[in-house]
Amino acid sequence: MEKINLKNIYNEDVEIKIVDNEYDADFITHSGTFHADEVMATVILLNKFGSMKLFRSTNPKNDNAFIYDVGFGAFDHHGIDFDEARENGVKYASCGLIWRAFGNDIVSKLDVEDTENFVQSIDKNLIMDIDRDDNGQTLKNEPEIKLQNIPNLIGSFNPVWNDLSSETINFLNAVSFANTIFNNMINKMVSKEAAKKIIEEKIEESNNGILILDNYMPWKDIVLSSSNPKASEILYAIFPSKRGGYNVVATPVISGSFDVKKPFPEEWAGKENDELRQISGIDTITFCHKNLFICACKTFEDALKIAEIAKKD
Repeated sequence: MEKINLKNIYNEDVEIKIVDNEYDADFITHSGTFHADEVMATVILLNKFGSMKLFRSTNPKNDNAFIYDVGFGAFDHHGIDFDEARENGVKYASCGLIWRAFGNDIVSKLDVEDTENFVQSIDKNLIMDIDRDDNGQTLKNEPEIKLQNIPNLIGSFNPVWNDLSSETINFLNAVSFANTIFNNMINKMVSKEAAKKIIEEKIEESNNGILILDNYMPWKDIVLSSSNPKASEILYAIFPSKRGGYNVVATPVISGSFDVKKPFPEEWAGKENDELRQISGIDTITFCHKNLFICACKTFEDALKIAEIAKKD
């Protein structure tokens, strides 16, 4: 009997045991090659129900167990008549079905203001791509470079053809990896929720299109989605750098883009230290990215100067 001990998103100890007898199991998923679909679904179930006794089979018979991604039940998407999809066309796989069923229960125990929106954000940022991959739906405009997405990385835990190591151990290692991803994603988004109220207050306090933060927090998406009219005027954010001094960062045009509303002056691009100080006339400026979306300096006063000069450029 193989087992693994993990921490769930509530920092509680949970355990998965792979049992040898199907009728000792309280959960069943399919055996053989594993995929991100049932691996991440296992992580979700750990967070909903706690420790699991799991059996892996292609032909489950124990109707008392929670069966998923096999057996054509409520949490299996392989049936010939199954055709459930989201509004954007991404079909549900077992992972998405389980998140849809239990996501609210899991998130309701966290410090989150809007549970439903948070659940949908996790679906969009984590679950949906796993479902898309498992259903064989391709991404539009796929690049020539192979994207190493979460389904690929979880799938890489499967034994290669000439590897005689235990498939069960590999499966548990994949679950551990997926559990880390899940916990990190949840924690990141809970942190973002906590930042939202603070940043909205800072937007209201902002002047002349400059957002001033006491420390770094994920501000870009919040500024871009804020209903405060002052948010649309924000061109730069200033905050202390973890490397010392201050960063001045230009607001992107859209979320995730390095195209910004107002780049720093072209002649600053890629310049550093003395050369940049001479060009800019700013005493403690140390760096400007060649793509003109971030500058660094040593003092808050000079951070304000950077933003003011860039606005007028």
